[in-house]
Amino acid sequence: MMKALRFLFGWCVLVSVVLGSVRLQAFDRSFYEAYYEKTRLASQIGVSEADLTKSMQVMLDFVQGKRADLNERIVREGRTVPVYNAKEKAHMVDVRLLYERAMIVLGAAVAGMVLTLFGMAWIAKDPKRLLANACAGLLTASLCFGIVLVWLGLWIATDFTDFWTRFHTLFFTNDLWLLDPATDFMIVICPESMFSALVVAILLRTAFILLPLELGAWWLLKKKLPIGLDAG
Repeated sequence: MMKALRFLFGWCVLVSVVLGSVRLQAFDRSFYEAYYEKTRLASQIGVSEADLTKSMQVMLDFVQGKRADLNERIVREGRTVPVYNAKEKAHMVDVRLLYERAMIVLGAAVAGMVLTLFGMAWIAKDPKRLLANACAGLLTASLCFGIVLVWLGLWIATDFTDFWTRFHTLFFTNDLWLLDPATDFMIVICPESMFSALVVAILLRTAFILLPLELGAWWLLKKKLPIGLDAG
C-alpha cells in the first residue's frame, strides 16, 4: 500500500507543478508584451501597441472567466473593427472549457497530494519515515516524467508544428482552431512562434520548480533519511 501511495503522491506533485506552471505562464501579461515588443508585431499588422495588448488581454480574461464575452473593438489600419469574429469566439469557448477542465484536474491533483500524504502518515507512523517515502515517491514519479519530458522536448525542438497540430486534434473535437491569417485576427496576434516560445517557457518554469524539489528529495534520502522505506 505504501508503494502505491508514494507513487501516487509523486504524480500528484508533478501534475500540480505542471498545470500550475501552465496557469502562471499562460496568463503572464509580461510574456506577451515582451514577445510583441521583440517582434514589433503591432507595426506589422496595422494596430497600436495598446490595441494589440488589449486584444490579447481580452482573450486571456475570457479564458479565465473574468469577462463574459469577447466583444471588443480596436482600430486597425485606420478603421474601427471588432477584434474577433464568430469563428474565433466559438473556438475560445472551447479553449475556456479546456482550461476549466485543466483547473479541475489541478484541484484534484492538489487534493490527491494531501490525501496521499495523510495515508502515508497513517501507515508510516513516524515523521522521518513519512518524509522518506514522500521523497522516494517524488523521485520515482519524476524518473518516469523525465523520460516523457525528454521525448516532448525533442519533439518540440524538431517539429513544433506537428506537436501543436497533434495537441489540438487531441483536445478539440472540431476544426475551429484552424484559423486563417487572412480573415482571423486571433492567429495574427498569436503566431506559431509565440506558442513555441510559450511552451518552452512553461517547460522551463516547470523545471525551475521541480529540480530543486528533486535535488532536495535526493539529498534527504541520501544524507538525512537512511532509515529504509516501507515496502508495503
